[in-house]
Amino acid sequence: MVKPVFYDPQRKRWRRFRRVVDVCVLLLTLLLVFFVITLLKGASLPSLLLPEQKKAYHALKEKEPHHTKIVPAAGRRKTTKPASQVVLNSDEGIRAAFYVTWDAGSFASLREYLHQIDILYPEWLHVVTPDGNIQAVSPENKLYSVLQAGKVQPVDEKVMQLLRFEKADTEVLPLINNFDPTTNGGEWLANIGDMMNSPEARASFRQQLLTFLASDNKYKGVNLDFEGFRLTRRADTKRWCRRYIKISNSAV
Repeated sequence: MVKPVFYDPQRKRWRRFRRVVDVCVLLLTLLLVFFVITLLKGASLPSLLLPEQKKAYHALKEKEPHHTKIVPAAGRRKTTKPASQVVLNSDEGIRAAFYVTWDAGSFASLREYLHQIDILYPEWLHVVTPDGNIQAVSPENKLYSVLQAGKVQPVDEKVMQLLRFEKADTEVLPLINNFDPTTNGGEWLANIGDMMNSPEARASFRQQLLTFLASDNKYKGVNLDFEGFRLTRRADTKRWCRRYIKISNSAV
């Protein structure tokens, strides 16, 4: 009768295998104990052979005078007159910046350079219908009316909160255009010319605009950016410019 290859009636192989396993377990246990003792004991690393540096820091005293003289940057503001009231080309450094809601980097940049900005032009408002209805864009990229039931709806609360929290002197001139950002790729709508040629639509637009500007004392005017439209007469364009330049100079 042929015996199996691994037949071991006296269990010699099992005893040898058991000894090997016992030795390995003992070695692993000793190694683990060694690491635990090393972690609990801790080890001090040798210090680098570098010269000791003397730090010129010292604790500030309450009545210690400030010796640092702040030098204004060249070309910056020379008076405390509001930026919107400064006459252009009068050697008064005015810094203006645009802000958009569709780019997260725009808010990060605004927060970093806020105190260097005199006038902010946030792209908040849009007129895309001939009736002159002023609209804003929600975070879901949908248009909604800025005035609802006679009340001004928030358009971008975080910017105005930032200005108040930082106590910035930045004046805000909201930008309003005839660009529809909700379409695929955005679109400049030429029907803004129909609104300009309609006395009723112009009156509605003007009233909405004045109501919005009066909702916050930081609003000092408006930046009109109407493009790609056609008026019936050239005189209408001049009249429109004169009318809304007055709004920008006298609102709130």
